[in-house]
Amino acid sequence: MSTQGKKLFPTLAAWILAVILSAGLLSFLVWQPKIARAVSENRASSPVVITTLPETPAPDVAAAMPAFTPGGVPKVLTRAVATHTELNKNLRTGPYTYIVQSGDSVWKIANDNGVSIESIYFANYDVLYDQADNLMPGMELTIPPVTGIYHKWRSSDTFATVASKYGATVQDILLFIGNNIDLANPSVQPGTQVMVPNGARELIVFSPSVVGVDASGNTISSFSGPGACATNIGLFGNGFFVWPSAVHYLTGNDFGPGHNGIDLGAGAGSALFAADSGTVVYAGWMNGGYGNLVVIDHGNGYQTWYEHLESLGVSCGQNIFQGSVIGAAGTTGNSTGAHLHFEIRYGGTPVNPWDYLP
Repeated sequence: MSTQGKKLFPTLAAWILAVILSAGLLSFLVWQPKIARAVSENRASSPVVITTLPETPAPDVAAAMPAFTPGGVPKVLTRAVATHTELNKNLRTGPYTYIVQSGDSVWKIANDNGVSIESIYFANYDVLYDQADNLMPGMELTIPPVTGIYHKWRSSDTFATVASKYGATVQDILLFIGNNIDLANPSVQPGTQVMVPNGARELIVFSPSVVGVDASGNTISSFSGPGACATNIGLFGNGFFVWPSAVHYLTGNDFGPGHNGIDLGAGAGSALFAADSGTVVYAGWMNGGYGNLVVIDHGNGYQTWYEHLESLGVSCGQNIFQGSVIGAAGTTGNSTGAHLHFEIRYGGTPVNPWDYLP
């Protein structure tokens, strides 16, 4: 193709395209009025259907519909008025007084009120003396609102010194709502009882030694009470303990703070047994909440204690074999119901009986 032909080709193509577009536009302008007129005639000839709902449904439809009662409320949605509201333990901001009931334990009271066992001791040292066995039915206990300890504010106190004394933080004291402290100007009047949440002190534990040694090397009871005697150890235990009661579960306080043993279930008058062989070094009444007490020395560093007995089946100085009856269960001393307070001590120190019983 020559150079002149190449120049004429684009021009010819453009003219052809222009002719096609012009023909299409002319065709639309000719046919558009006819199409619009046909559509309008079609709409005019189509009837408009208006549906009117009947005021009352047909009999067959009405029979299938449930009866409607204006204002009716389904019975499943009704709720009886509750005149009693359960105490929300998490919202208490102050202490309250609780009367100890038969069958109570410090463990149960603390758990029911959502506070630690130690908190019950701290708030009631004047009656419990940090000992669970001092609990008695009818006793009035102060139940703190949260785990912690109350502190009577002195003029020399500061938030930092009080918090440090009980192992808490200043924020613990300031933010406890029951203390009613103005955070903009924090201060406390001397003599005010201030709750120290999460605060604690050392428990004061009374743990008498039952066994001593005289100048001649004889084993003697260290008490001067009615159950004491001078004796020598005649039988030795094997170090493996059996259950001292026919009941093998806890019915009161567990081993822990302020409680050197476990409270095993034992009906009043039921037989109690020596957990291992040994010599009775105390059998009689013991003040301090123990009631009738039997202590057996097993000659191998271990001693077992049996408290609150109704009656004694052994006497001080008697050698006793493992499994022998030593007395009957009861509720003497400080006790809220018949049970056996059982302790195991090694070298004079209470150990957890659960670690030794089968």
